[in-house]
Amino acid sequence: MPRVERIVVQVLCHATEDEDKVMKAVENIVGAEALEHMSISSESLTGHYGDPITLIKLTLTDRDRAEKVLARVLSNLREWEREEVWGDRAVKGKHGGKLYIRLDKQAAYLGAFRISDKDPIRLQVSIRGQVQALRRRIEKQWGEGS
Repeated sequence: MPRVERIVVQVLCHATEDEDKVMKAVENIVGAEALEHMSISSESLTGHYGDPITLIKLTLTDRDRAEKVLARVLSNLREWEREEVWGDRAVKGKHGGKLYIRLDKQAAYLGAFRISDKDPIRLQVSIRGQVQALRRRIEKQWGEGS
């Protein structure tokens, strides 16, 4: 049976941003319960012009919660964005694959889910088993189907 193995979330917090607001944007995406169960690390980086940037990395290894986060994200995207995630933003391998989802950080802070490659909240979803079978199961849960 296909399953979500883990989700890794990465987000940059620039010197001009409030880290609490960046974390609120992440919480709006993954949900408060999942956020409580994620391991969090941060790394200080230097931007192109010498400005400080913090890379925040969150990892969720609880499979049930990780699948719920994926379902939450996908159910809040527009249909064409979901198709993009399952198609162009998926890497399928012999024993599973990965989904790469980049969401607009500003929209996430306001509670909206929108695909964006500009300064995004990046999610890497590791999947064990057939990616399309996982898609069918998740979509069936919302009553959509593929």
